[in-house]
Amino acid sequence: MGFHLKIMNYRGIRSVDFNPDGVCLLVGPNGSGKSTLLSVIELLRNAFERGFDMAINMAGGPWGFTNFELSENTSATFILELSDLRWELNPTVNSGGAVYPISETVKQGKDFLPRPQEDIIADAILAQARNDESRAVSPIKRPLILTRLYDTASLGTEYENFVQILRRYRNYHDYHLWQLRKSGSQAGSDLELQSRGQNAFSVLRNWHTSRPLRERYEFVINGLREAFPLFFDDLDFESAGQTVTIRIYPPHSNIPVPIYFASNGFLAAMLHLMAVCSAPDGGIIGIDEPENSLHPYAIKTLIHAFQERAEEQNLTLLLATHSPFVLNEFKEEAHRVYVMEQNEKEQLVRLDKVRDPEWLKYFSLGDLYGSEFGRQEEYPKMREAE
Repeated sequence: MGFHLKIMNYRGIRSVDFNPDGVCLLVGPNGSGKSTLLSVIELLRNAFERGFDMAINMAGGPWGFTNFELSENTSATFILELSDLRWELNPTVNSGGAVYPISETVKQGKDFLPRPQEDIIADAILAQARNDESRAVSPIKRPLILTRLYDTASLGTEYENFVQILRRYRNYHDYHLWQLRKSGSQAGSDLELQSRGQNAFSVLRNWHTSRPLRERYEFVINGLREAFPLFFDDLDFESAGQTVTIRIYPPHSNIPVPIYFASNGFLAAMLHLMAVCSAPDGGIIGIDEPENSLHPYAIKTLIHAFQERAEEQNLTLLLATHSPFVLNEFKEEAHRVYVMEQNEKEQLVRLDKVRDPEWLKYFSLGDLYGSEFGRQEEYPKMREAE
């Protein structure tokens, strides 16, 4: 399911207008804002579930929340549109945290949904108090309007999909591979992979034993067989107390290999496949640098598996990458490659808007990356030349 995300004045991002669909790539120099972009929906999810102050702390704290080139009294802007719902936040954040009340609107189609009555009353009282210079004014910190409207069922059932996709967004990065290899996963009832992959073996076992979710397990196993044909054929589970781990069976062998001896690339590929399976139908996930530790053949196999799954489940997958091998798999889909640049007024642009897609088909995108696009000193000159 496609979505529309607008961001202004947040950390390293000055202006981004993003409307992806299917499996999409984010490319650009280090520090251009790719990882920050993947983290924004996570910020919005945490704000919806836990409040904006907690979301700020989980995103690294208030320092630098506003774009680094602007004063801290400048508000940021976040707009998320999905289906018929438009949610906009315009928070101002200083060294002490968010400034309340936070500017927020929720819109259904062309109509703004009414703010809760207690907000209207509180704002009137606050305005009156501010007119009385002898009284100290302390704004009330409330949960966000969207949260309260949803909790009171004021949005109606048609927005359940929006909220569930927001809640279940995961930004996968910095997997705890060593912890998995050494200590396994804590046993539990989780059915979705955590963002760092700590619960991977427990989730995989739960999928294996659940008839409705068995297809997720099969998707992961088949993907690993194709990506690592000389190393992997099957696996089984081991339990010790509250710990779950796995053993690997190579092709044509009944002798298991402990997961401790598996490569980082194998573990990363397993977690990538599980990440994609963890998304709900119509869901959105981000994966930061999926190419890490992987052989080009495995990268190619995983990209094809992602594309197949995304089409079947109507997913939006956002992959931030520096890999020419990943880019080469999108030669025929330049409209799904987004280039991020720090020095451009609009920091995110679709590759087919930078170069003619028919011209791009004559070249390897991996070879062009860093010379024709994705390089700070080259990109502005290239745009001017056109």
